[in-house]
Amino acid sequence: MEKSFAHERVWPLSRPPLRVRIAAIGDLHVRGSVDIQTIPGLLNVKDCADLLIVVGDLTENGRIIEAEAAAELLAGVLLPVLVVLGNHDLRTLRRTAFRRVLERSAIEVLDGGATTIRLTNGALVGIAGATGSGGGFWPVEGPDALHNGTFKGLAVRSARESAALERGLNELETDVRIAAMHYAPTATTLGREPVEKYWMLGNSDLGAVIDRTSPDIVVHGHAHLGTLKGYTPGGVPVRNVALPVVGGVHVETLELRSGHAIGLAEYGTPARCR
Repeated sequence: MEKSFAHERVWPLSRPPLRVRIAAIGDLHVRGSVDIQTIPGLLNVKDCADLLIVVGDLTENGRIIEAEAAAELLAGVLLPVLVVLGNHDLRTLRRTAFRRVLERSAIEVLDGGATTIRLTNGALVGIAGATGSGGGFWPVEGPDALHNGTFKGLAVRSARESAALERGLNELETDVRIAAMHYAPTATTLGREPVEKYWMLGNSDLGAVIDRTSPDIVVHGHAHLGTLKGYTPGGVPVRNVALPVVGGVHVETLELRSGHAIGLAEYGTPARCR
């Protein structure tokens, strides 16, 4: 905090900070053709954000026809669109074809990788993304109900997904660093989800990666009964942007000074975007 304060002191008051506006949503569960106007904020998100991140479960069953409908929907956004895949998307039997459908509509799929976007105001934004996995949060963040056999299977996937996310975040040398995933990295955004389901909703390995790499913000979905705002044990801000939680496109604004993010300026869906 002292470092941020020092930066603010040396910048003249007449020079406002740069702003990076991040729109995010997840859990669209598209089954067929969807009118963009039925998802609050999506039609006008270009007027209040610089990029859109979709945090998985674009589709209900991972069918190619569903991917085509999701791609058509997101093509109307007129912003850079980045997605991670969710557990429903991974039901697909044709994973390569599924990705190609999205990529043909200029939608970038982050599957353990990272990408950068230069905004018109000069800010360089980096996004690292991975699906993540279940596994639970015990003993870091409270109790879990998980059978040993299940845990062993999830532990392998959890380690793989967490390592991929960490590699992606470590690649980024940008003004703003964002971590995107489908599963939750903390129990603080699980809200009214029953404790018995925590092991299905995320894991503490993801949270440990976040705390080691310190992105400016984390976005995830999957927990439909969750809450919007949370934090990792190390204090990194986390947002659960599943559609049932936020009710539409969610927008966060980060302020930059001297090439460093100095904090979240505002959040929510601005009225002009609804």
